[in-house]
Parts: sequence; C-alpha cells; structure tokens
Amino acid sequence: MRIRTGAASAALATLLAVSAAVPAQAASSDTPQYRSVATAEAARAGSGVGAFQTLGDNVHFSHTVRGHINAHGWWKNLSGPARGVKAKVTVWLQVKRGGQWKTLTKEAKNVYSGGGSGKRTAAAYKCTYNVGLHEFRSVIDVDLIGYPDDSHKKITATQKLGCGL
Repeated sequence: MRIRTGAASAALATLLAVSAAVPAQAASSDTPQYRSVATAEAARAGSGVGAFQTLGDNVHFSHTVRGHINAHGWWKNLSGPARGVKAKVTVWLQVKRGGQWKTLTKEAKNVYSGGGSGKRTAAAYKCTYNVGLHEFRSVIDVDLIGYPDDSHKKITATQKLGCGL
C-alpha cells in the first residue's frame, strides 16, 4: 500500500489508521487484493476513502459475440466513504508472444462499485481463426476518481485459448 501525502507524519497517521482494516496485497492472482487511498487532507484527519477490491475475470471466449475473447474488470467498495464514487477501470487484454506479454487491446471506463454489465470495463479482441493455442491474461487497474492511489494492478490467471492472432 502506498499513500501519497505532503508530510511523513501525516502518511504515518493514515497508514496506522487504515492498515488494521486493509489486508496485505497478495501475489496470487486468485487471492483478493485490497487497496486503500488517501488525500493529504484526509491523512491529516487520520482517515482515507476506505478500502476497495480490484476484481476481474479470466480471459474467455465471448458468450455474445462469436469469435471474440473478452476480459472484464471492476471494483468493489469494502469500507469507508467511497460510496457514490466512480473509478476509472482500465483493462489490458494481453497475449504471450516470444516469452513476453504484448497488449492486444486496452479499454477504460468510469464505473461505480459493483460489477455486472453496467459497472465494469470490457476489453474484447476478435480472433482471426480458432486454431493454435495462445496464452492470454488481463491486467486491471482501478483508480478512484479524485483520489491519488498506488500503482497496484491485478493480473488474472493465464488462460490457454484457441484464438488466432
């Protein structure tokens, strides 16, 4: 967790105030990952916007558009005054080529907490043909609008799909 404030003592006060309620971030893509953000004013008051969870599904074939693969990203408010706040959710759909991850498409959308079709960002890629297995993943970043936060991004589990590039 990284908190941006103007003074070291304010950062320490905020860290102590929110660290008890916010679990540490895990490296596993299947483990819930929580974050907390705070403004300088909130840090001086000893509270931030609370905790939220970055969520996303694994890359999969679309159920609505034949021949496309999709990845979705959303966020869930866990505690604090972040209710009613929108977040910019960015999803990168990536493929592994030559041992490196390459971005096929990137989508961003401002959404409220929750998930579902109206509260998530979707990144889609049209397969050229459905032969040959490739490894795909998505990277999801959630930035609460109006609040600074850390650079944490959720990386979903790698999926092998028969989607031609």
